Parts: sequence; C-alpha cells; structure tokens
Amino acid sequence: MSTTGATDRPSPTEHETGPATAPSAGHAPGERPIGYWLKLVDRLIDQSFDDVFLRTGLTRRHWQVLNMIRDGVSDATTVDSVLSPFAPAGGAGGSPGQAAGVSAEISDLRTRGWIAQGGSGWEVTVAGQHAYHDLLDAVSITRERLAEGITREQYDRTIATLEQMARNLGWAPGA
Repeated sequence: MSTTGATDRPSPTEHETGPATAPSAGHAPGERPIGYWLKLVDRLIDQSFDDVFLRTGLTRRHWQVLNMIRDGVSDATTVDSVLSPFAPAGGAGGSPGQAAGVSAEISDLRTRGWIAQGGSGWEVTVAGQHAYHDLLDAVSITRERLAEGITREQYDRTIATLEQMARNLGWAPGA
C-alpha cells in the first residue's frame, strides 16, 4: 500500500476496489475500503439485534424507544428527535401529539403494558421494567459477542476515529 506524506493512509486510487462483496480468501483487511467494512459491520449488527428481538415480536427500534423512556425522556417528539439518525428512510405517519417516527413503537409498547402515560409524559411500567431486564440480558450477550477480541483501548480508538471521520465530512455534535 502506498502512502501519502508521512501518514499511512492509502492514496485515493487504492480506495477504489470495486463493489462491496463478501470477503474472499486472499484479501488482507487493508485491501477493502472503509465503506465496505462500515456497511458490513452495520448490517451484521442489525442482523444480530434483529435475531434477539425477533423472538419477542419487537424491533430494535422498540428497544431504543423503551430505553429512552426508561432513561427519562418522556415525550414522543424528543424520543423521535434523538432516534431520528437511526430511523429507516421514509418514516411512517404518526398520531397527533406523537412523533411520526416512534408512533407505532410507542403504541405497541403501551398495548403490551410496558409504558403508560404519566403526569410528565411516558413512563415505563413495572411490567416494562421486567421486560427491559429480560431484553437487556440478550442484548448484553450480543454486545459482548461484538466486542470479543477487542481491547477497550482498541474500541475507544475506533469510536474516536469514526467520530473524527464524521466531523471531517461535516457532521457536528447535536446535529
């Protein structure tokens, strides 16, 4: 791999390795562009969590909404705003007073008896707390599997690198 300047970054032509396909024998990790690895890992994370939630009839979005309400975010508009970067393109319509992106999940969690409207907005019920802890066990196993063989320092460095790349491309915290 050639380098530019004093860095170990590949030249732009080395990033052009063709369409992202499944890894094949003989390819070193550095031979695939970052976009390939980002999309592959994102897809595999989604599949892993989908497998966890499939057994309960939930989606990862349900888990995210339940988590946010449990953490004290009590109105659907704020939940939707925080989760919007994770929403699939072309969100569904919502009810008056509910953000469109989380309306279906809030309705389902309410129907299950896991959340209820309280004095200051949505709150997790006792049944919701039990469900949360059951799901947390399965989610924790998936997270541990994802991090196997990676030190805390490697993980932190990866997150910092990805954040810097996002900033380089125009992302700003809180945006």
